[in-house]
Amino acid sequence: MKLYKLRYISILAIASILSVSCDDDDPISAGEGDPSNENVVNLEATVSADQTFTGEGNTIGFSVVLPQSFASDATVTARITLDNGSSSLGTATVTAGATTGTGSITLPPDDSVVDGATIEGIADAGTLSLIAILLDELESGTAYTLSSNDVSLGLYPDTLPAAGGLNVLMDWVDPVTFDLDMQIIDRAFTSIFESSGSSDRFESDLFQNAGRADGVYDIYIRNFSASPTADVDFILLLTQPDGTLDVLRGVLPAGSPAGGARIPVATFEKTTDVVTGVTTYINLALL
Repeated sequence: MKLYKLRYISILAIASILSVSCDDDDPISAGEGDPSNENVVNLEATVSADQTFTGEGNTIGFSVVLPQSFASDATVTARITLDNGSSSLGTATVTAGATTGTGSITLPPDDSVVDGATIEGIADAGTLSLIAILLDELESGTAYTLSSNDVSLGLYPDTLPAAGGLNVLMDWVDPVTFDLDMQIIDRAFTSIFESSGSSDRFESDLFQNAGRADGVYDIYIRNFSASPTADVDFILLLTQPDGTLDVLRGVLPAGSPAGGARIPVATFEKTTDVVTGVTTYINLALL
């Protein structure tokens, strides 16, 4: 009698083990919260850039247009990919009930892979697109993905990074023939505040925030070569303290004086907020 009971108990134990083993082999399901059960909706959005020629390491603004609005704010992620493989991310916020928003994105820094720029930069050297959207309040049963058009970006690889002032880079056509220097002088012409006279292709300088009074300043070109017989195209790339890039294109006219004579070509105004102490540079223009 005792042997029978022992066999009975053993059979029950084995059956129980088999039952547990079979349950463990069953596929695990997360139920209604399983992402595979959600309705996935892809949104075709539109992206545009504030400027399509910029510099490596500079910051540009971009705008987003969504095909629909949402009950909560949405964060849209943009990506810039350069032809050399470098990439960076930025975000824009689309507020609840709206379909448009703006943001900014900083380009990957110069890694000496993208080079060979002319004064018109390198066309089609990068791409801006939208890659993701995240709602502040998720919608039950629905997941959203995002795709967009591509915006082609041209690059100036030799722009200076923003660092404590207005970074000025000058490039021009035929630097072998024309030895040009650059100077920055206050409008009253009381002092030469910056001077760049390198022997390479570019002339560059940092007009510093500190030690420079607010006011109007002019940028001069000095030609130490022969007087040009035809207009010489030049470009001024001015990187603001916040990383944004302003581009001024001009010409040194045929017949311009040589021998180092100063020729005013552009102007800007330095201004400092009395409350925040933030310095900005405005009214950048050719003369």
